Amino acid sequence: MASPLEALPNEILDFILKHLVNHDIGTLKESDHINCFSLCRLSQCSRFLRQHLEPLLYKTLDARDAALRHGCMTGNLDAIRKVAFYGSNLDAVRSNLYVPLGRTNASPTLQVALKASQLEAFKLLLDLGVGITPQDYTNSGRINSQLTAFAKRLAQPWNEAFLEAVISARAETPLWKDNRKDNRPQSQVLISRLPFPHVVRWASPTLLEILLDHGASLDETCTLSHVGSNKKPAVTPLGAACFRGDILIFDLLVARGAQVDPNDSLRNKHPTTHTHIPVFMAALYMSRKGMTEMIDACVAAGVNINQTCHVRETRLEGDKHICTTPLLTYLSSIESWNTDSFDVSNRSMTPSQGVAHFINALGANIASPVAPPIKYTYGNPTQELYDRTFAQIPSPVELLLTRWGIKSLRIPEFFAVIKLLVEQGGTGPDLSRLLVRIDGQNEPSSSGDMVDIEELWQKFLALLMPQLNQLDQAQKDALLRRVIVDKASMRNRVVHPSYWVKVKAIGRATISTLIRAGANINHLGNDFARYPDMNTPLQKTPLQDTPLHRVVSTFVHTDSLSRDHLHDHPRGQDCPYTKDVMESFGGFLSFLVGEGADPLIENTAVYRDEKTAIDTLLSPMREGRLKLAGGTVEQGLMSFVARLRGQSNAPDSYTGERKPYDNTRDYLRYLPSTNCEPESVGW
Repeated sequence: MASPLEALPNEILDFILKHLVNHDIGTLKESDHINCFSLCRLSQCSRFLRQHLEPLLYKTLDARDAALRHGCMTGNLDAIRKVAFYGSNLDAVRSNLYVPLGRTNASPTLQVALKASQLEAFKLLLDLGVGITPQDYTNSGRINSQLTAFAKRLAQPWNEAFLEAVISARAETPLWKDNRKDNRPQSQVLISRLPFPHVVRWASPTLLEILLDHGASLDETCTLSHVGSNKKPAVTPLGAACFRGDILIFDLLVARGAQVDPNDSLRNKHPTTHTHIPVFMAALYMSRKGMTEMIDACVAAGVNINQTCHVRETRLEGDKHICTTPLLTYLSSIESWNTDSFDVSNRSMTPSQGVAHFINALGANIASPVAPPIKYTYGNPTQELYDRTFAQIPSPVELLLTRWGIKSLRIPEFFAVIKLLVEQGGTGPDLSRLLVRIDGQNEPSSSGDMVDIEELWQKFLALLMPQLNQLDQAQKDALLRRVIVDKASMRNRVVHPSYWVKVKAIGRATISTLIRAGANINHLGNDFARYPDMNTPLQKTPLQDTPLHRVVSTFVHTDSLSRDHLHDHPRGQDCPYTKDVMESFGGFLSFLVGEGADPLIENTAVYRDEKTAIDTLLSPMREGRLKLAGGTVEQGLMSFVARLRGQSNAPDSYTGERKPYDNTRDYLRYLPSTNCEPESVGW
């Protein structure tokens, strides 16, 4: 029996330990909370103390959790082995030491080591058979989310060594405990959940082949950032290979069964984007790098270079919908027209060379295909006008001019591409769309750099002359009518006309060019042919009128005549807005008359006794539509009549027959005088 003197050191040590951990050593339990950090520092004083204190140090859950967290975050492999030696669960470590280990308080140790970039600790955990999730984790939904998050982190290029460690783990990880629905090893489940397109962006062919052997999916799509114009478009593994520009990886994925032309299930799954189709990603790569290997490979694999992909920009059916082709995708993705930025030594193509490659090598159709028109239950002239001008597949020339503007025609490379596209039919089957949509005029710039876009537009119109000369007389007349009428209609059918398309200098130059090309500005025609679903005329003989008469009729018979076009005020009251409209619209009428439009030509069917354009302008006064006789609206209409007649001064008021004003008409809309701010309405 030891003497009291011999037992004294142990008693002193127990007293010191009790003071350090704030707990009686003799009654210490596994679940007790102690100050393990002080105990750890004491064990570092000597090897003798460490040997004697280690069983006590690793006796509690707090100490083992702290050691496991420390080992995962710092790469202390000895601490991880000690925790394993004393029988602790290595799958998870608590985020908070004072909360019991549970499904909301645990972080997988593999994920902790991965976040801390401790590769050796990560490999050791795998060798010890650590799972991805805690073994007592019973929520299958939470397991799935953790597996997906862990797989996404492994798919990053800087974690390549960790991904290889998962593949080559020497010990099988525990089975994934999702109600025993999937009995594969957890490592295999993890690889099958990798966002494979992410890995394709950076991995070597060898690593990709190993992942495919372990169950990576070729049909999976995931979102990638900084691809195309969308923030996070959906991309397939083969599409990621095309965007990367690696032909070896492309051939590998195709050999393993990747579809070059996705099936309808993927098209239905991603109806608002085209990035899941590999050939479009190849077009993006070509515009970004100027290299053609990927798009050549897609075409060689049987892809239709002229295929279309429908894209909806909004959730509403048919609203702001567009279609795109690989050529349009290539053109819309060009970021610079500076030829100095292209590396000629690396066989990088300039945009003009790229367009020529589409035409000569790939056999692409330059003219955009025609999308089927949208059918509406009820006729809506405004929506039909919008669809005619914006809703179809844009032509290559229209796409470039609307994106880069007329001022870009001064760039030699841009003009060369436009010239090549025009010569190859790149204005599309409907030239009027382009001519109606684009307008403008020379305006001072804030930077002081004045660009003469009117002169640049004349250069573009000169490119169109061979195409215009090939049109027959009926086509020329229909084109001129469409440009004049639709430009004016787009200007009329809005609440605030000054915010919409205006017939400015560019539009007027277009009209003059069409007239010089032989179009008859006084041709009697109708608008029924432009509405496929409205071919039934209201009368036995459809109304035939001139473009000038149609413009005037649209202006007068729009419901908003007294609301947005001209504000009705008593005589003598100054209205800046009405004055601005009178000058701008009157100037447009004078322009048409100056180009040869005859305001006295009668239409073929009488509508409200409006045989001529002048009759239509006088009809609101004659029919009693105006509330104020001699008011600002009447003065404006009379000024238009004077312009059509070639008179320098307009009469003060209408002196012909006048029906009494009827305030019960539903179409009358009057704007209060408080809303008469001047606006730049410019026609």
